[in-house]
Amino acid sequence: MVAAILVLVVSASAFLHENAPGSATSFSYSLSSKAATVKVKYDREQASQVEKYIDSCLQPEIVFGGEHTVKKDVQISSGVNYHIKASPGALKITADKSDNDTHALNKLRSICEGLRSVVKP
Repeated sequence: MVAAILVLVVSASAFLHENAPGSATSFSYSLSSKAATVKVKYDREQASQVEKYIDSCLQPEIVFGGEHTVKKDVQISSGVNYHIKASPGALKITADKSDNDTHALNKLRSICEGLRSVVKP
C-alpha cells in the first residue's frame, strides 16, 4: 500500500513539473560534426507566440498553420532544409550539415537567439 502511494506521489510530481505553468524555460543551440540543433522548452501557454515567430522566420513556408504539434521537414530554398519537431512547450529544429549551407546554419542560430525575446521565463 505504501509503495502504491509513493508511486502515485512521484508520478503526480513529475506530471506537474512538466505541465505546470511556469515550468523551466531552456534554450540550447548545439553544433556537431553532422548537424546544428536548436532545442527550446517553454511554458505551454506561449505556444501560439512561438508558432507565429517560427512561421515568420521560415516564410514563405508555413510550419504550423493552425496545428500545435508538428513533425516535418521544411525546405525554404536551396541550401536551407530543416527538420522541425514541436508540441506546445517544446521545439526542436535540426539542420543536417550535408543538406544546409553556412547561411542556413547561421539562420538557425539567429532563430534561437530571436526565440529568447519571444519566450518569457
